[in-house]
Amino acid sequence: MSALRLDKRGSGLLLEYRKVRLAFDTGVPEVTTLLSHAHTDHTTNLFSARDFVATAETQDALLARNEASLLQATTIEWGRDLDLDGVRVTALNAGHVIGSAMFLLEFDDGLKVLYTGDYNVVDSVVHHAAEPAAADVLVTEATYGSPEWVFPERAKVHSMILEAARRELDRGMIPLFKAYSLGKAQEAIAVLEEGGFEVLTGNRVIDEVSKVYASHGTRLTYTPIERARQAGVLERDYAIVSSSVSNTFASLARILGEQTANEIRNMTSSFNLSGWALRELNNSGFPLSAHSDFPGLMDFVQAVNPRIVYCFAGNARRFCGELAHAGVSAVPLE
Repeated sequence: MSALRLDKRGSGLLLEYRKVRLAFDTGVPEVTTLLSHAHTDHTTNLFSARDFVATAETQDALLARNEASLLQATTIEWGRDLDLDGVRVTALNAGHVIGSAMFLLEFDDGLKVLYTGDYNVVDSVVHHAAEPAAADVLVTEATYGSPEWVFPERAKVHSMILEAARRELDRGMIPLFKAYSLGKAQEAIAVLEEGGFEVLTGNRVIDEVSKVYASHGTRLTYTPIERARQAGVLERDYAIVSSSVSNTFASLARILGEQTANEIRNMTSSFNLSGWALRELNNSGFPLSAHSDFPGLMDFVQAVNPRIVYCFAGNARRFCGELAHAGVSAVPLE
């Protein structure tokens, strides 16, 4: 294991072990990339790669977000090993967004390395929790790797979203929930749908990604903003899910005219759906996160039981310190 090297490269990492060179969530010339999911902060440098490996769902999400690559892509199937340059690679569910995968690497000398990408250890209404696996080396994100980041139970967060939607509608306002177009928006749609609310989606990319969810078995009920008038949504109570509020109202102005769009804007109450909203709880946002909180990260490390942990993103250095206090060897990748 002393020959293992991990370096921060652009939006991801480069692993070198003996004669093997593999990139995670970044592009390195003449090197294969293991792409964990389709969020843009993990695909920024992808075009520099020789080729990439990803789940079918991740590849579909790339297309839906207009991030199709001219690179050769290899599809890795859930639960089936892929031989890659002499390394056995297995994709495990990361619970972050559709198609998000952790990669378990097994080398010919028996060394096991688990790379998490972004992951979530709790179920949501559209995703299943991440699945840990035993490994000698754990390479983990640490976005919320500081003790103050403890999220409420997800069902409680869902209830808070529904309560806010009902409260705003009862006082004649239109609730608008701001969420990432891949993953968070689909969870928000599903929560509001199950709560009995009609949903208007504010951005085309949300619609395209939602079609990917539907094609892989998760169907969502909503009305795209382009069909708001003909569907009669504007004459009924509804909530908006948007990944870009400015684009949403620009579309409404184009479809309905500036005056009507401004009237709707003036009737809108906006809420941010993000883990960072824990700081603004019940005010302007709700902590609906696609990442694990601090206790979830700690529990995940214990389940993997590695000899050493490498941490990246967010609170990497702080999380390494917390792991060291718990008796786990940890190194920040910065």
